Amino acid sequence: MPRLRSLAAALIVLLPMAACSRPEGRAESSGPSGPGVAFASATFDEALERARAEKRLLLVDVYTDWCGWCKKLDREVFGDPRVAEASRGLVAIRVNAEKEGESVARRFDVQGYPTVLFVDGSGKVVKRIDGYVGTAEMLEILGALPKV
Repeated sequence: MPRLRSLAAALIVLLPMAACSRPEGRAESSGPSGPGVAFASATFDEALERARAEKRLLLVDVYTDWCGWCKKLDREVFGDPRVAEASRGLVAIRVNAEKEGESVARRFDVQGYPTVLFVDGSGKVVKRIDGYVGTAEMLEILGALPKV
């Protein structure tokens, strides 16, 4: 019986990791290949400065390498051409909350993944999505964002 408990405990820890894999280096890419959202290769501060200068909102995709919902969001939502078109007026970046984006995750009190933040040029969050949303909901959110 103790062996079964140990196995169950191991599965509880390992299954989310196996289900939540995300390719390394994804945050540095310019976005999914094909018609998806064009994520910039920039730090948060660089992207915020760009958003401020261009009077645009900053979309921040906060993820971790082990998050399956993050991978699903990338593939099914940010990879959708309609979402790409709807987000064209935004500056978009990805930050790994356990690597280069750790300070961003702390700053915005990110507790789970994925978290998508829409930030104005002053650094204020104007919309926050905690967790996965599908394409239809993301399109609604993008359509309802305030104009800067």
